[in-house]
Amino acid sequence: MRTTIALVNRRQGLLLFVLCWAVYLGNCRTLPYVSGGDTIPNRLIPFSILRGRTPRLDMFRDDIDKPARVFSIHERNGSLISMYPVGTSLAALPVYMPVYTFLSVGGKPSAHVLFVMSEFVEKYASATITAFAVLIFWLTVRRTLSARPAFWMAIAFGIGTSMWATASQMLWQQTVVAASVTAALWFLTWPDFPRWAAAGAGITLSMAVAARPTAGLFLLAGFAATIVMGRRAWFQYALVFGIAAIPLVAFTLFVNWRYWGNVSGFYGVFLGSTLRAVFTKWGVTGTLGLLVSPNRGLLIFTPIAIFGILGLGLQLFSRKARSAVLLSFGIAALIHLLISGAFENWWGGWSFGPRYLVDILPILALAAADVWNRLPQWTHRAAVVLLVWSIFVQFNGAFCYPASRWNGRMLGREPIASIYSWRDFELGQDFRAWLRLGTWSTPWNI
Repeated sequence: MRTTIALVNRRQGLLLFVLCWAVYLGNCRTLPYVSGGDTIPNRLIPFSILRGRTPRLDMFRDDIDKPARVFSIHERNGSLISMYPVGTSLAALPVYMPVYTFLSVGGKPSAHVLFVMSEFVEKYASATITAFAVLIFWLTVRRTLSARPAFWMAIAFGIGTSMWATASQMLWQQTVVAASVTAALWFLTWPDFPRWAAAGAGITLSMAVAARPTAGLFLLAGFAATIVMGRRAWFQYALVFGIAAIPLVAFTLFVNWRYWGNVSGFYGVFLGSTLRAVFTKWGVTGTLGLLVSPNRGLLIFTPIAIFGILGLGLQLFSRKARSAVLLSFGIAALIHLLISGAFENWWGGWSFGPRYLVDILPILALAAADVWNRLPQWTHRAAVVLLVWSIFVQFNGAFCYPASRWNGRMLGREPIASIYSWRDFELGQDFRAWLRLGTWSTPWNI
């Protein structure tokens, strides 16, 4: 009997991974260099490391400068480098390695070949990383939920949130942060919490920090939860966690110092001003915009997230069934929301939905799973409606966006007014424009 259950679980997990992976790749579109921005360095650095043993992008200079260099690649001390940390590229290396090995069968591939291939490998890598994150999330919630709700909870996480329309489509920093946080939560909720699980959490959260410095909030949350769950052996657990986390964090700080002259890297340019703006009118406007605005709001693009917010609220304001993991990560998620709302470009530039909140989606999803069995039956029926809308929105982002060119038209002199405008509802405009196009999915360079 136990063997049969284990076999069914493996099949369900495999089905979930393959389903999400196929959905992520299903729009059959990649991002051309001329239409790219933030993620271009992340897709090139893995090939640069494999071919040239360096995170510098000098080998691609001829291709990068035609027709024009993207804003995310800077010249420092005669070398082309990314304005972002190296963590996202490091996380993608396992996916890039077999591709590079295949391309090297006939000899070392040229930089131009790798540059061209990077457009397609980026999509493959981001879809694979995100599909694995969904699988890990399912393994996590399967410990506390029966098979059916655990499966649908994972579906909601994988294709009912920006894990689909954002994280799985390009190598954003958020792609790796979300996957790393998901893996860390898997380790931190391991039954009886052995010390090796504390080490696993330290490693995965250090990868999140290597991808995006603001993920230091989640590293601190994991450290706090480790100390609490370690109980009388808290010092040993904290030591194991720290030893596991230090190497990758130290490497990232060294790379920042080596190429930017400071440990915070490019983030040092705006970190201070962002923190000072948290409790200003700008910060409040941004925070509310990330939650409820019609064109960037989490509860508009992912209304199913309301269950996660409820779950975290119960952790923060009720002592019943309190979890050290959810409490610490819930506080980190709240601080992350406030900091993201205070950023000068809190809407995430030309992107779909609340991109800066992708980092906290695993936390919201786990909180929703935690509270699910304690909710009245009518909320379960409401969840079906919310999930249908959430999946439709993500379909919109993966297939329809940016058909109406909403970002180009609306994010001009008055971006805040446009983001808060129901009259200029991006989801509706993109969907209608996509129908008029008559294509399978909207090309990025429309």
